[in-house]
Amino acid sequence: MTTTWRPLVAVLLCGVVAGWTAQGWRKDANIAALQRAAAIQTATAATELAQATARVLTLERAAGAALAQRADHLNQEQTHAKTDRDRFNDDVRSGAVRLSIPVASGRCATTADSAVAANHRHQTRAELDPATAAALDAIAGDGDDATRQLNACIDAYNTVRDTYHVQTE
Repeated sequence: MTTTWRPLVAVLLCGVVAGWTAQGWRKDANIAALQRAAAIQTATAATELAQATARVLTLERAAGAALAQRADHLNQEQTHAKTDRDRFNDDVRSGAVRLSIPVASGRCATTADSAVAANHRHQTRAELDPATAAALDAIAGDGDDATRQLNACIDAYNTVRDTYHVQTE
């Protein structure tokens, strides 16, 4: 009986070894296929990342150039406004330009022609001294400068928003 089992055990043992080997080859083939797929996905992701990075860098350069151009424009506006203010102040100091403000006439004053009073044809005015005129012009100039700066800020915001296609609510 032992002799009849030996060939059967040998055949079974050979079958197990062959199955084990075939299973190992199949496992190795699956691992290799997974590694190839992962390598392809990694290469594709790296290519997409490089393309996206290039697009963003292009957008950043364009936005940076637009912002630099807007800053230059603001500097030019500020310089032009300062030149105009300086010229105006020089004219006020020299007397070429005189500033006045309306003043309320005395309560006892009576006007014979109410139509003239209503139209303010002969309105009482007080002339400002040059220092007061310069001080008022400086206040107005500071307000104008702030408005220009805020407009430049809004323009910069809109440039960045439009460049990067940001949706705002």
